[in-house]
Amino acid sequence: MRASEVRGAFRLGPMTTVESARALLIDPRDRVLLIKLALGRSAPEPTAVRQTFWLTPGGSLHPGESFEDALLREIFEETGLRLSHPGHWVWTSPKRIVRDGQPVDTLARVYIQRVPAFEPMPTALTPEEREIFRELRWWTLEEIADSSETFIPRQLALLLKPLLTGTWPTEPVRIVP
Repeated sequence: MRASEVRGAFRLGPMTTVESARALLIDPRDRVLLIKLALGRSAPEPTAVRQTFWLTPGGSLHPGESFEDALLREIFEETGLRLSHPGHWVWTSPKRIVRDGQPVDTLARVYIQRVPAFEPMPTALTPEEREIFRELRWWTLEEIADSSETFIPRQLALLLKPLLTGTWPTEPVRIVP
């Protein structure tokens, strides 16, 4: 079995692939909903400041779960919004990271859709997610471009610009996280 066939589960061997689904939720004012997380599972000292970053809602697939089902589940868990469809798949984002000293290949699919403005509220975060969760916020393109905060993907403002005009790719675009 190839790593690409393993969905959301760790496999034995030299490399692990973790697949995830993420959502670009765009409101009528062209704002995108982002979640702020703290880097790392736990701080070395209780008073230590942890680096934070903003990214789209979403997360890893459960074993046997499709990208689309995972996305709908994650959106509800992280924002409280219940959607009937995942939206349009616009980006693919592969990346190799080191987790617990081991190399891990990640593959994220990012979907976009327009949604009504709403007050986001996490409904079902795991204990690990609660530990790193900091905030949910709607951002304009200009706020992202002018901010000194860290965003994932790092070129989020540049990548969002054509999407906000309604120019969605017919095939997913490979991006650098």
